[in-house]
Amino acid sequence: MYGSSREIAALGLGCEEPAEIFEKWRDALAKPFEPRRVNSAPVQDVLYTGETLRRFGVTSLPAPVEEPGFSGGIRATAPFVTQDNETGVRNVGMYSGHFRGEDRLIAGIAPTHHAILYHHRGAVIRKEPLPVAIVLGALPDINFVSAANLPYGVDELAVAGGIRGRPVDLVPCKTIPLDVPAEAEIIIEGEISFDRKERGEPFSDYPGYLMVEREFRAVIDIKAITMRRDAIFTAILVGLPPSESNGISRTCREMMLYNHLRYACAMPEVLEVCCPEMGGGWNWWVIRMKKSHPSKPKQALHAAAGMDPTSKMIIVVDEDIDPKDPEMVMWAMSFAMQPHQDAEIITGRVPLLDPSAHSLMRGREERSFPGAVGCSGLLIDATRKGAFPPVGLPKKSYMENALKIWQEAEMPALNLKTPWYGYPLGLWDDEDDRLAEKIAGGEYFQSKQMKGH
Repeated sequence: MYGSSREIAALGLGCEEPAEIFEKWRDALAKPFEPRRVNSAPVQDVLYTGETLRRFGVTSLPAPVEEPGFSGGIRATAPFVTQDNETGVRNVGMYSGHFRGEDRLIAGIAPTHHAILYHHRGAVIRKEPLPVAIVLGALPDINFVSAANLPYGVDELAVAGGIRGRPVDLVPCKTIPLDVPAEAEIIIEGEISFDRKERGEPFSDYPGYLMVEREFRAVIDIKAITMRRDAIFTAILVGLPPSESNGISRTCREMMLYNHLRYACAMPEVLEVCCPEMGGGWNWWVIRMKKSHPSKPKQALHAAAGMDPTSKMIIVVDEDIDPKDPEMVMWAMSFAMQPHQDAEIITGRVPLLDPSAHSLMRGREERSFPGAVGCSGLLIDATRKGAFPPVGLPKKSYMENALKIWQEAEMPALNLKTPWYGYPLGLWDDEDDRLAEKIAGGEYFQSKQMKGH
């Protein structure tokens, strides 16, 4: 419903084509709309509290078993709204609430995520619970901003307003001092305990593996559930791609990375970025750029690495390489780079849920930064250095003629890859061109008199 394809994500963000997403995101960041408060909303037509909540709480929600035969529990993945009690800074992040009882969840929030790193940590110091609202059935723009990992202090709901071109309406919660999107389907109101934790059970996540460490996580005490009449429960499934969560993560990372490189770092050479689902949106980034100077690929690589410490493999390719096509990226990595001079290993990285990092950890306390230097990342400049031979396909005019013949024969429509015709890349001169034209025209023996034959 939200991110299962780039086309669906584009529609959810109000774009007609996926290519429009990047600039739409840029405009939303530059021109946010502050949310506005309303007094009531359909999301509060039904209210479960007290004894009703204890009898018909989270089990009244049709949350699916995501990996039958492996899942150790049921959860809801959705935007979580929290707020710093001292500064008033709000955060909306995409996290999971694991069902533990009719009125109890455990918080599936990593220690590096803003709700824990900034809000819950302060609540623990003050020894007070942290109010939290879980927003189920939000409109797509709210789901995307909550998963985008915006800089702390940027109001995700204001950016969502920038996407839709109008303020997001917020309604006060019934039992906690938070405001929530009025257009949602269901709201779970609760408090994250400052001193109580429960052991988690296996669940699948974006790497495509089950998380089986059974860590102890903070308890969420549910105070109320509000919902529309005939509310729709929208599940965001998490697991081996293709999955809803990885599709959302891919789109969010791409929007953030493109804006960071092209605008924040003033690199107009950056034309497109791709953060494939199979990399979880976090671990494999490809940057397509029109290289204006030999230094630009390295600049882009280090700027991208600096945007997010969780990125693992970052690759820069030339403007004629489609970063969304893994075969073309493989072609660039195979024949446009030399590892000893074009690849660089960096340290100080955060693995999140990457299971390959587990062997580096000396205990659960190192989950977010194992060892003395954390985890590592790989930066690869897979752009061509200097002149190259032509791309090994017929020239454009010949391919266009072949395409015309194909279409006139009413053959099935073609989905043309890039490149679909050959073109010179520096190692080609006029005499080479004349020879090739003679060969194409059938003048083989005459051509042997050229180029020293």
